[in-house]
Amino acid sequence: MSNTLKKILIPVDVDKPAESLLLLNYAGQFAAAFSAELLLLHPSNTAALTFTQQTRRIQLLRAMGERVLGRVPKFRDYVPFECVVRPGNLHDCIKDVVQNASVDLVLMQADSLPDPDKAAHADHAAQVMEQVGCPLMVVPSALAYKKIKHLVFATDFTDRDPKVLAQINEFSKQADALLTLVQVYSKAARAQLSSMKAAIHEVEEQLKGRNVRFKLLEEEDMLEGIGDFAEREDADMLVLATRDSYLMQRLFSKAYVKTMAYHTRIPLLTFRQLKKKPCSGCCTNCMKRSAHHPEIKFEEAGINI
Repeated sequence: MSNTLKKILIPVDVDKPAESLLLLNYAGQFAAAFSAELLLLHPSNTAALTFTQQTRRIQLLRAMGERVLGRVPKFRDYVPFECVVRPGNLHDCIKDVVQNASVDLVLMQADSLPDPDKAAHADHAAQVMEQVGCPLMVVPSALAYKKIKHLVFATDFTDRDPKVLAQINEFSKQADALLTLVQVYSKAARAQLSSMKAAIHEVEEQLKGRNVRFKLLEEEDMLEGIGDFAEREDADMLVLATRDSYLMQRLFSKAYVKTMAYHTRIPLLTFRQLKKKPCSGCCTNCMKRSAHHPEIKFEEAGINI
């Protein structure tokens, strides 16, 4: 992804127009706010497509796009878009489309997962995240668009990637939003507070001149702590930088969706980031992941964010 957001991919199911129109409406307003263009991708969920079938689905896809994006509500502006139809499911085709079309962001709906002990459905955002190199943004179903004014980025100040941080910084700059970086740490990690504070000073230097705030928060359950903090701060978006989709699977498990946790009511933006620091193995997330996947050793889990 380039640091500037220019092209956004939206998975669209022409066989489910009601759901797709809601997502397109949000995506159109989001794209207009960022002066970006959209790429509408429809996977046929069939092994192959005849020329006639492909043409018909392209027509349906374009008609949906024209209906919603020809005049975006609130912005009263035309949002440029292209249409792509591919055989197979989303999981099968999205990687090639993202690479070939130079997509900067994938935007899709957030669906709950049936069971945290089971693998996510192939077309769920958690699985799609594993396929693409660009950031992925998920929005709650039927969420009305509103301007992004405050982003909360849950991070580990002592284990960061300057390139990912630059991307997140540029995103907040394009949105003209306040960026709050927060690290949640456990009671056992108190001894590392001095290292965290020193790392914050380094990040401050990298983000000098931007509208940024920093916060250290002690909480045993990282996800609960992040969600509570985002709600208190009235965040418009939660941002994560993780090495895999495990956290997303937890975030969209039934346990969180049932309680209407704050992160299920605002968009979630995820960036892929390799982690240098081995996980200590004492955090709640590692304990739960080890219970779900006994074959994964604590020191290999590496899901600290």
